[in-house]
Amino acid sequence: MKVIFVWIALGLLFFGCSNSEPQIKESDNKTINFKGITARDPVGSPTNTADPDDWNFDDKWIEQEISLFGKSLSADCPLPESLRIMAFPNPATSRLSIYTTKPDSARIALRVVDKNFKLLLATDSLYADAVIYDLSKIGVQDTVRVYYKLITKSCEYRGHGDIVIKK
Repeated sequence: MKVIFVWIALGLLFFGCSNSEPQIKESDNKTINFKGITARDPVGSPTNTADPDDWNFDDKWIEQEISLFGKSLSADCPLPESLRIMAFPNPATSRLSIYTTKPDSARIALRVVDKNFKLLLATDSLYADAVIYDLSKIGVQDTVRVYYKLITKSCEYRGHGDIVIKK
């Protein structure tokens, strides 16, 4: 009797809770790779082909990326064509400018992380169209990632861009 009970328990444990498709955690679905940049000169003009994954407003983030920020709003909103963001120069040495084209009422939140996801810089509730970061204070010479959220009354638009920091 005990043997039958053990087999039933094991069967329920391994097969009872599964469905036809395996459950894949969101973080297993996407790997975060820091590769490719959109190179820009010190006044923001492109100097090569843009990285198609960078500087957009329609990223689908995994939990690790979402957790860089606090509260989130809906990210399933129609994307206005007027939104723009760019960072320059890239590669950068001591200063990095991030410029946005957005409605005046929208605010932006930014996070700069290294390849280990260590938070290097953070800015919240920025209503200005531009911010300049002093990169010499973070002590990194490598590719870093800028995560950003443009936040309106009921929606947020998410994206990222990679920056190379050189001496």
